[in-house]
Amino acid sequence: MKRIIIYIIFLGVVSSVTLYFLSTFSGGIEWSKVLNFFFGNAWGSIGILSLMISWLMDTLITYLMILKITNVKFSLLKSFNMSVIGIFFNKLSPASTGGSVFQIAYLKNNGINLGTSISVTELRYVVKQSAMVFLAAFGFIDAIPIISRNEVVFILSLIGFLISVGGILILVLANISVKSRNYMIKIVKWFINLLRFSKRLSPKIPDLNSKVEKEFQNYTESLRLISRNWKLVIAVFFLALVSALAHLFLAFAAVQSFGIFENIPKGMIDVLSLQAIATMVIFFSPTPGSSGIAESGFFLFFSTLIPSKFLGTVTLEWRILSYFVPLTISGIIFLSISLSRMVKKR
Repeated sequence: MKRIIIYIIFLGVVSSVTLYFLSTFSGGIEWSKVLNFFFGNAWGSIGILSLMISWLMDTLITYLMILKITNVKFSLLKSFNMSVIGIFFNKLSPASTGGSVFQIAYLKNNGINLGTSISVTELRYVVKQSAMVFLAAFGFIDAIPIISRNEVVFILSLIGFLISVGGILILVLANISVKSRNYMIKIVKWFINLLRFSKRLSPKIPDLNSKVEKEFQNYTESLRLISRNWKLVIAVFFLALVSALAHLFLAFAAVQSFGIFENIPKGMIDVLSLQAIATMVIFFSPTPGSSGIAESGFFLFFSTLIPSKFLGTVTLEWRILSYFVPLTISGIIFLSISLSRMVKKR
């Protein structure tokens, strides 16, 4: 709880600074437009609906994986709760990495053993990240005429895409080749052994090395299980694609609230392509909730497409829709789950 409070304070400070820069150095922020987007503009409602579709697809991914990998009865509601818990803590952690730990804990508390909990969580990550990279690959091809207008945007797009692809290839390679997996385990252990300089961490090194081996083994076994069922692989990848597209669509909802594109299909493809590439960069932000980086990245990427007089307002609309709305909703649901568990224990 203490860490959550610290993250929220940090988020508030960075968001305030970012808001100042958006107001000062962009075309300004039209607050009436922002309010109208959520309470009067049809595109705001479409954006909220798209967000819910993304969450529904994510829930189905969890449900199908647990149904096929384990013998535990796990309802759609519990699958939804797991997804929401991941969303809440990802929104508060650097590089969206904090949710996995709490998802594993939630699965374990609901009758699924630790090894399987880790496997399901990691497989979800691989499938969802693969779907986003898949869309970014097509987006990169479509958006080359747009991003080539700005050298910085082009370089960041290329770096973000290569890092994302590299991360997935490493995880897949860990299972295809035993030698590669053992080599990666040695590398991780080497980094862990560097902690010997710390008197507090040095006694924990053997345990950490053991956990590394177990983690790789769990991942390998779970991937082998799911790879035998290609129908499941295709189904969850399709759901991940729909989830990713629905999430990327939030940017188009914010942009089109100003009626910028007369040719909506072409404009939507351009926006989704740019947002898919930008997501590859924003995803690796070191700040909690990608605070500051997300807004700056969106502003930078879409400066090549959106008139400057609208850009500050569109950036704020997108950030509220894609971050603060999910953070608030998932936070309320997580609090409800926690309170319900406390009442049951009593």
